[in-house]
Parts: sequence; structure tokens; C-alpha cells
Amino acid sequence: MNSLPTLLISFAILGAAFTYFTVRAKKTNNTFWSFLQHFCGVWFVFSGLVKAVDPIGTAYKMVDYFGAFEQTFAGLNNMFAGLAPLFPWLLKYVNGFSIVMIVLEIVLGVMLIVGYSRKWTAWLFFGIVFFFTVLTGFTYLTGFVPVEDNFFDFAKWGPYIKTQMRVTDCGCFGDFIKLDPKISFFKDIGLMVPALLFLLRTKNMHQLWTAQKRNLITGTTAVVSLFLCLYSTYWNLPPVDFRPFAIGSQVRERKALEGEAKIDVLGWVLENTNTGEVVKFMEPEPGKITYYKEYPKDKGWKVKDQIQTDWYVEKDGQKMPITKTKVSEFAVEDGENGEVTDQLLEEKGYSLMIVAYHLDGAKQTETIVVQDTTWAMDTLRINKDSIQLQRRVGSVSQQKVEKEVFIPTAAYGDRFKNEVNPLAEAAQKAGWKVYAITTIGDAEVAADFAKKTGATYPFYKADDKLLKTIIRGNPGLVVWKDGQVLDMYHHKHIPGFEQLSNRWK
Repeated sequence: MNSLPTLLISFAILGAAFTYFTVRAKKTNNTFWSFLQHFCGVWFVFSGLVKAVDPIGTAYKMVDYFGAFEQTFAGLNNMFAGLAPLFPWLLKYVNGFSIVMIVLEIVLGVMLIVGYSRKWTAWLFFGIVFFFTVLTGFTYLTGFVPVEDNFFDFAKWGPYIKTQMRVTDCGCFGDFIKLDPKISFFKDIGLMVPALLFLLRTKNMHQLWTAQKRNLITGTTAVVSLFLCLYSTYWNLPPVDFRPFAIGSQVRERKALEGEAKIDVLGWVLENTNTGEVVKFMEPEPGKITYYKEYPKDKGWKVKDQIQTDWYVEKDGQKMPITKTKVSEFAVEDGENGEVTDQLLEEKGYSLMIVAYHLDGAKQTETIVVQDTTWAMDTLRINKDSIQLQRRVGSVSQQKVEKEVFIPTAAYGDRFKNEVNPLAEAAQKAGWKVYAITTIGDAEVAADFAKKTGATYPFYKADDKLLKTIIRGNPGLVVWKDGQVLDMYHHKHIPGFEQLSNRWK
């Protein structure tokens, strides 16, 4: 079940089964309307559940949208430019927004299935679908907008170029399926059909059981969904992991495979710098470069984008399609020795990766006391051609000096001192390779952090989105062996080394 058509067929089958039982129970007013209710209800419940196991992933997608909206509105020269500061404020509560949206989606799906408060359900369904359509529409339509131009500057829109999109996917099904924004947009337009039908013919919608039972089922769904979201966000790692670094993933092998992936250039999107004209040119043969014959550089033509095939690998003379994942972007650097990615993936035996994609703390001015020594010189002997001098301490005084240092928050620092570091030290003694990875932005304060917390293992740096993809905890622990992910631990469930050594011998 890894494609949208397969999902839709599954939703239709479940919707038909539910409709059958609804008809048998003589609770339907219109069989077609009942099928639409069940079909859309199953869709929303499934879509919500695959996100409920990982609300932080949805929150990260919201961050992308908030950033795109802030940039778009900030580029306007009218009163709507005042909306730009709203989005950085929303970022402070992004996890909460994610949970609310997910719970609402699941509950709305159940409301459709049981026929809870028909008018209210119909309006709520229409509102949510309309909201999703706006989001996916923005995502898709930015493909027509050059990167340097504003979305609302319609006169500068040109041909659709996928790489121009401000957000790469809508996150409709979380990490379960990555839908192309164009497909997502038309999917939501399709959902607008039943949404409008429910509004126009609300009385045709069925209602199962009694009002009291419908209230109980809807309320219970809300409580259970909220609990699942909180559990998967604040209390533990996602119970179901759809990401490319899930437990059992052969990262070393996958990275090597994705490194062999190729694409063929089928054509070009060309722009004339003199006239602003944009054209598409398809090569007669894939991989050939002949566009310059018809669109020469001295006439003002330049390449704006490539038209490419999907990624593939060649095996036994056949082109096998492959999906590029974050594994291909797995790159870790040591501040002194450069990239250490291959070294980590080729590591023999067990290793413990401590992921800290945000070192929680702040820079502060700290006053330290240093010794200020004054030296004096004594003449020991004067010869004809030389003078022998001896330096001695004249006086020693103490001087206060202010220095900017990074101070971790008490709770975050104590977690390293009391839980992470003892585990790391025991693992090192047992011969495990232990290291921490933080973001490139936090790498400059990693030395201060290590000193303040007493960490004796090296700190490397990597892209923050990569680290957030690997594990949802901060800090989070990842157990590796020979380039494979064996286990993961949330910061609320950091084990002792005895527990690890008993499991991984």
C-alpha cells in the first residue's frame, strides 16, 4: 500500500463494506450518500492516524509552510505585508497546531462514518477540505513562479518547474507516502466534490445508532487520538516509523545504492534575458545537448531549468526506478578533520550516536578569575660580549575577565550529566564508538556544552533536517552496527549500558 491509487481502492473497499452494513441496518437515507460518507471518513481517519504516530513530522512540514508564507507576505507592498510577522509567532506553537490538526482530522473522519451532527459535520468537512486545497494549491502553483519573484506577482508566472516549488510535498499522509504536490492539489479538488454535496444535501447523510452513542464514540476518538499524539511527541518515539532511518535500516547499503542513481536530461527550460521569453526545448535524444543551436547564448538565451527523468539505477541492463531519500544526504563533518561520513558508516562493531539537533541553552557573559603575573629580570653576569639574565616572578595578582560562553539549560544539561554521559562512558569502556552530532549552527558552542556537561566524546555536525529525520528525540540515542540502525531511544527512556549490552552482545 505505497501509492495513492492503491490507497483510494482500499478506502473504496472499506467504504463499500461499511455502506453494506449501514444499508442492512436500515440506517441509510441514500446509499450513494452513505458510501461518500464512509469513503471520506475512512480517508480522513487513515490520513490522521499515519500522522498521529509522528506529529513532529507534521510540525516540521508546518514549519516549511510558515516559512514560505512569511517570505511571500513580506514581499508584498500592501496591507497584507503586515501578516508576515504572524508566521514566526506561530512557529512557537507549531507542535500544538500539529496535534490539533491531526486530532481534528481523525475525529472528523469518525463523525462522517457515524453521522454525527450532520450540518455541523458537513460544514466542518467543507472547511477542512477547503483549507487543505489552499495549502496544496499554493504548493503546486509556486512551481509556476520563478524563485526570485513573489507568488502574487502573477505577471511573472511562467512554465511549471518542479524545483521552483517553495514546499516539496504537502505531508498529507506524513512520511507514509510522499505525494507530488500536483497530485495532492488535484486530490483535494476531488474531495471538494463530496464536501459540496454534503452541504447541499445534508439530509441525505446517514446517522448510525443513537445520538448518545454517536457522542460517546466521537468523544472517545478525540481522547484516544490526543493521547496517541502526545505519546508520539512528548513521551516516546513514533510507535510506527516510516522514515528511511527506521530501526533495521541498512543505511550504508542504501546510501551506496542511492549514490549510483542517475537521471537523464530530456530537455531544457530556457529564458531570454533580453525579452523575458521562456520556452521549453526537448532534446531529440535523451542526454544530448543541442538546445544551443536553436537558442544560442549570444542571443540572450540561458538555461533556467532541466527537464529530467525520475531517478533510476541500472541493473542487468535494465533501468530500475529508485526513490531518493534523506539517506543520500547523510553527511557528517568533524570541525577539524572534515567529513567523517564514510568513517562512521564503515565502523566495525557497535557504535552509539547521540543526536542533539538543538543544544538547549544560551550564550551568557561569564566572569572568570585569571592570574595576572608580573615578571622581573635579574642580571646574573655581564661578560665582555654577553649579558646573562634570569627571569623571576615579580608579583602575582588575580584579575576578573568577562568571557562569552554557552550555558545549557539546567534540565537539558542535567540529562547529559546524569543519563547520557554515564551511558557513553560505559559504552566507550566496552569498546563501542561513541559520538554526538549536533547541527551546523550549534557546532560552534559544542565545545562549551561538552565542557559544562562533562562530555568526553567528540561532537560532530550535520544538517538539522537530516538529524530530525534520523530521530525525533532531542537528545536521542541511536545504536548502530556495521552501518545498520539497530535501535533508538527517546530522551525520556535513556537506558543504562547494562540494558544495551544484554540486548546487543
